[in-house]
Amino acid sequence: MRNADDAATSALVLLIGRNGYWWQRRAWDDDSHPGCLDFAAGGGIEPGETPLAAAERELAEELGVSGLPLRAVGEMRLSGERCALYQAPLPDFWLLGPEVAELLPMSLQTLRKQALHPQLADWLGKQEGAGA
Repeated sequence: MRNADDAATSALVLLIGRNGYWWQRRAWDDDSHPGCLDFAAGGGIEPGETPLAAAERELAEELGVSGLPLRAVGEMRLSGERCALYQAPLPDFWLLGPEVAELLPMSLQTLRKQALHPQLADWLGKQEGAGA
């Protein structure tokens, strides 16, 4: 998805716990990449919505979480879409929405061996070149 001014069209959230990243497994009945691992939360930016507001909304919709301190980590083109990436600490509690099967910790090495959403696979490829 592109827009005229090449602004971000998706917001993605990386959750970081004491021992590393936490990932979302998409619901098995999801119409887009069912059962694949994905960023902890994320989705499209609605018209008139800022990337930060979209990240906050997606956290609420997918994980039932609000009020997390989100830190912008930049924008990247992932799987052909310009994405705003945010980082947040793992919340103490969450309530999974219908789009999410589970939220789980996993090392980047193990994650690379899993079925992944295309944007996450693209991010991992870019991270390999950056030394992550």
